[in-house]
Amino acid sequence: MPASVTKRDFDAVLFGLDGVLISRMQGTADRPGAEVEAFPGSIAWVRELREAGLRTAVVTDHTDCADVLAGAGLTNLFDTGVDGRTARETGLSGEPGPGMLLEAARRLGVAPRRTVVVEDTAAGVAAGRAGGFGLVVGVDRDGAALAGDGADLGVADLVVADLGVFLVAATDNVHRAGPREHRLLAASRRLVAAAEDYPTDPWRIVEHVYNPGYIEQTETLFAVANGFLGIRGAFEEGKPSFRPATLLNGFHETWPITYPENAHGFATTGQTIAPVPDGTALRLYVDDAPVTCETTEVREFERALDMRHGVLTRTVVYQLADGRRFRLVTTRFVSLVQRHLAGIRFELTALDAPARVVISSEMVLHRPPTETAAFDPRQTRALDDQALLPDGDHTDGVRVIRTYRTARSALRVAAGMDHEFDTEVLTHVRTRLEDDRVLVVFEGEVPAGRPVTLTKWLAYHYGPATDTDLDVRAAVTLHRARSTGYPATLADHQDQVRAFWDRSDVIWEGAPVAQQAVRFSLFSVMQATLRSEGHGMPAKGLTGTGYEGHYFWDTEVYVLPFLVHTCPEVARSLLMHRVRMLPDARRRAREVGCAGALFPWRTIGGDEASAYYAAGTAQYHIDADIAYALDQYVRVTGDTDLLVRHGAELLVETARMWAHLGFFSERRDGRFVIHKVTGPDEYTTVVDNNLFTNVMAAENLRLAADVVDRLRVESPPDHRRLVDRTGLGDEEVRVWRRAADEIYIPYDEKAGVHLQDDGFLDQAPWDFAGTPRDRYPLLLHYHPLVIYRHRVIKQADVVLATVLLPERFTADQRRRIFEHYDPLTTGDSSLSECIQAIAAADMGMYRTAEEYLIDAAAVDMADTAGNLRDGVHIASAGGTWMALVYAFAGYRWRPPVPEFSPMLPTRARRVRFPLRIRGSVLEVDIAEQRVTYSIRDGEPLTARHHGQQFTVAAGSPVSFPGRYHTHDAGPGSSPR
Repeated sequence: MPASVTKRDFDAVLFGLDGVLISRMQGTADRPGAEVEAFPGSIAWVRELREAGLRTAVVTDHTDCADVLAGAGLTNLFDTGVDGRTARETGLSGEPGPGMLLEAARRLGVAPRRTVVVEDTAAGVAAGRAGGFGLVVGVDRDGAALAGDGADLGVADLVVADLGVFLVAATDNVHRAGPREHRLLAASRRLVAAAEDYPTDPWRIVEHVYNPGYIEQTETLFAVANGFLGIRGAFEEGKPSFRPATLLNGFHETWPITYPENAHGFATTGQTIAPVPDGTALRLYVDDAPVTCETTEVREFERALDMRHGVLTRTVVYQLADGRRFRLVTTRFVSLVQRHLAGIRFELTALDAPARVVISSEMVLHRPPTETAAFDPRQTRALDDQALLPDGDHTDGVRVIRTYRTARSALRVAAGMDHEFDTEVLTHVRTRLEDDRVLVVFEGEVPAGRPVTLTKWLAYHYGPATDTDLDVRAAVTLHRARSTGYPATLADHQDQVRAFWDRSDVIWEGAPVAQQAVRFSLFSVMQATLRSEGHGMPAKGLTGTGYEGHYFWDTEVYVLPFLVHTCPEVARSLLMHRVRMLPDARRRAREVGCAGALFPWRTIGGDEASAYYAAGTAQYHIDADIAYALDQYVRVTGDTDLLVRHGAELLVETARMWAHLGFFSERRDGRFVIHKVTGPDEYTTVVDNNLFTNVMAAENLRLAADVVDRLRVESPPDHRRLVDRTGLGDEEVRVWRRAADEIYIPYDEKAGVHLQDDGFLDQAPWDFAGTPRDRYPLLLHYHPLVIYRHRVIKQADVVLATVLLPERFTADQRRRIFEHYDPLTTGDSSLSECIQAIAAADMGMYRTAEEYLIDAAAVDMADTAGNLRDGVHIASAGGTWMALVYAFAGYRWRPPVPEFSPMLPTRARRVRFPLRIRGSVLEVDIAEQRVTYSIRDGEPLTARHHGQQFTVAAGSPVSFPGRYHTHDAGPGSSPR
């Protein structure tokens, strides 16, 4: 029995349709033209078979096989098909049997003994055996499908749960991305397995069945936030729960970093986001017994995150032991209009008989978990029990405002809750204040059939410990909410969410799962940034405490591209946060012996919080990342005001850092070199001449020199102010230009490829074939020194340089770089796949690009990184937009005019999205045979389409006919 299906043993493979290629849940015999989803593992194997030269066909009793394949984007994957219509026309039996299989083999011109049959029913497997086919494979996804007809499973030569098991070894020379088994396959298994409980809805994340096994993940997936305030998706009844939390952007506690062996310039103060009192709890008691999903029978359940409106809803029907049923409907939102405000509506209906109920509305300060994250740097530090100390209470009827202060970081927070309730049924019976808990208790006799409603308002304000009016501000927020009312407040919020989608939505027709995942990515960015003014963007947004709530380079490289092109005012706010951090960056530069300013690798309050300098402070490239983002913002939006008033000073100070950090090396023929730095790849640290760092530093130096010269010529008063603020001298600018022009770029003539750093090829190769799947990510299973001495990459590094600065490399150089480094990249970072997708598309490797795109989009929807419980991967969410727009629309913003080279993914029939460029909103509409550019709003815009320049104006769209759909070529040739 062959371990794999190869051209040596077989000439063709015949596939069943339902259950083999597409989910039976989404069969379309009764729904012509309906969208279908294909199993990624199956399709990946089909593509490999065709690349290896085997022919393929589909056999099904459907009468609309061609339409189904077209709907799934699979038409070009099969040479022929035999369906129910064919069977009638040729006089074959439409029942599963060898006749249709033999007809498919005849059409392919292959002998049955040299043909493989793949079926998911016992009858189909028996037909394959009866037809004398060389290999019969049974697909048994749920452990029951093949047994359904009572046939002997032994009739099949092989029985597998997913056809992805046949994918050839990752070390083989195939058209494959990365060194490891398809991570997409693992994602598809999780998504398909959960499909019944979590059906695909393009606008909603829906959970139809109470599933306690996913509580950790769903607390993150169902979080609601606005960029300032975030609430994890724990149940209002309080249980079950994993880590319920309410988080405020920038509210943190500090702690001393201790080193057994200290050194000068090491970070001294850690910073960790501190959860504030959580006001989501509305505990329900019937006859004094708690009613929760843990204690009470759940008859009906639905929870949905409505991304179109920014609302989390849940409906549960509980049945008590005596048979009485109660319907509970909760609605929760965090306002985009009033960023300090959240609202919860709690509606209870007794379905069978009246009942005496108690509702305990609580605000709880959850103490930190006892578990630690000693071996996973992606998680958060457990704060001390005394991180938040009570600092005052104000009670007024059903309103309670409690203030706390941090023990070390000198911050105060006011947390308030207020209530509106059905006074005909409910009575406020008491308010009680405990050390870590506040309770406002309501009681009443709930009549049968009549909904009883309680509305809960939450308000949070924080500031320096010296702020004494926080409780007053919280009271004002609560009063405004009650005065406006729940319906109007919710409607105002929904208007803002709708406005976000109007300027940001990406339409993906042809694959509901892909559309849902893309929208979830954009929604996650919205929740992490839209009302973040005055703050940065935590790596997990406000959906969890992963990475301790720190701000990284994620914002500038992965999230700002989306915001610059859709929400430029939010992008400006995040850049201004970096500007305000400049004094801290200057101080940090002095601490590590540099001139100018060095931004912290990870921070909340402005100080460096990374205790591991090799993968923290040594990542000096963060200065250049910020400069790059500033340049992108100014060039795309045309907002030179930010550049002149604030950006120029930032560019000057970061350029000074680079000029001091590097030097002109005689050993490198006078080239400017930069030693002992770490690039984006954290599996290779403290090296000489990291290519990414060097080219980005050169760009930073050039930008600084350009803006100084520009101000000198175009705005002498602004130039004088810049000189006065920074003490800038003309010689400095000349040095910056020389360093940028003479930057050293490591290259190996023998290998014919740019080097990640001077010593990269001197390291030992990593044994990918001998590394078990469960040993990834490597950082959790190997000592850093083991990783550092090998050629293994955590995330795109040189490849990222080719994506951000493509003009510095020829097309052939970019191809060589991708081919060399992509197989060495583990993808252990969620920041990698989106970049690899862009680079693959640049090479014309659209199949590889699509696999990476889907992997990036699935990181949270399928929890492929295994740490969704700690929060959403916001950078990967932003990177998903980049992968779609940069890879498959081929968009480039750096040339003199925007450039596009669109190509649809196979899973898409159409992709449409807006870009705001210099005040005009350009809509890009990519269909299979036509690409159309139109102006939604603003002045005419000039761009290029596959090199052809055009100008588009409002009311006068420009279209380019052609073939814009990625397709699979015939057997034996590479896919496009």
